Amino acid sequence: MEYTIQSDSNQRLVNLKGRLTFTDHEQFRKITEAMHEPGSAKCTLDVSGLEFIDSAGLGLLLLVNEAAKENDISVSIRGAQDQVKKMLEITRFEEMIPVE
Repeated sequence: MEYTIQSDSNQRLVNLKGRLTFTDHEQFRKITEAMHEPGSAKCTLDVSGLEFIDSAGLGLLLLVNEAAKENDISVSIRGAQDQVKKMLEITRFEEMIPVE
């Protein structure tokens, strides 16, 4: 998985690309840590570049959401396609994190 984080005073945008699986947990920790940095009150996880996500990858998204909530940051997911969209739908992920 590859990622970029863009921030301004209004929003933090995290772009994810590739495959999000358990093997990305160490790298994903940096995204979680970014939720503890001062800045915007909203974070969007753009998953349009993800081609695959497994249950561990979904768990990583939940960890980001937990870290964000601790810092009064609202999180949403956008751009899900194909397999990623199907996984979010099957798991009813929108009940935990809003999906645009």
